[in-house]
Amino acid sequence: MSKPNDTSKQEPNQPVTVEPIDSDVPNRFTVLGPLKMLVNPVAQLTRTIMDLIGLISVALTASKLLFQTKRRGIFMALFYRQIYNTGVRALYINGAVAVLVGTLLISRLFDYIPNQVMEDQFGYLFMVIVFRELGPLISGVILIARSATSITAEIGYLRLRREFQVLNGLGISPVFLFLLPVFFAFPLSLLLMFIYFDLVVFLSSYAVIWLSNPSADFFALLSAILNQISLNEIAINGLKAVLGGMMIGVISIHFGAKVENSFTEVSDAISNSTTTQLLVFFVINILLSILAYTQ
Repeated sequence: MSKPNDTSKQEPNQPVTVEPIDSDVPNRFTVLGPLKMLVNPVAQLTRTIMDLIGLISVALTASKLLFQTKRRGIFMALFYRQIYNTGVRALYINGAVAVLVGTLLISRLFDYIPNQVMEDQFGYLFMVIVFRELGPLISGVILIARSATSITAEIGYLRLRREFQVLNGLGISPVFLFLLPVFFAFPLSLLLMFIYFDLVVFLSSYAVIWLSNPSADFFALLSAILNQISLNEIAINGLKAVLGGMMIGVISIHFGAKVENSFTEVSDAISNSTTTQLLVFFVINILLSILAYTQ
């Protein structure tokens, strides 16, 4: 004969202890709360900067592997693939924005410049507005929005699926496969986007100018622009491409590699990566532009 359930012995009116939901969350209204709110972002920023410096150091150290013939062949295949994805495939959107800038902005300046100083002033304004400022900024934003986000997502999903552990188990270096191609391809892609943007802006602006004034001399305007572009301007634009492209690529890898266990971490990584890239790229451009204005 089975024993009856001994439910009658339980006391229904026993007090139930409920743990607070936010028991592990520090109270921000204590004395140390505001101090922690100030210290934590600074500590996080310091860790991020140190991580980025570490990634750059790892990439430079791993670059010596390129002196090996077999590894160099593998790297070049990955490098060309990255150039194609980040630089070549971005030319259509880069060119579309350049056409808008050339037709709606630069060509309109032609109407407000006196004919006596038209060529010199047009060349100077093109150099300052397009070559020095708009070209690098717009190309960098396109690189971040189109290519850097995809790199962050790719690295994040590889981390989520534990693919890096598989590669390490096979004796394949993830640094060589993923970091090095991005580290070298992004600066070159950004430089190509600079050149393409400037060229399309000039051609589109001249097309609109020619429609309104067929006597406008193509080579005279081109010569006026080239005369305004000094070696210092070329060097500063090159630094914008090298430093900006390198930091954009490294930041993409850094935030993608922070993904661990959840799909939602991938979207967080993309958001944090994009915000950091825009901030860093704008700071680099502003500082180098100030250097150009002081020359």
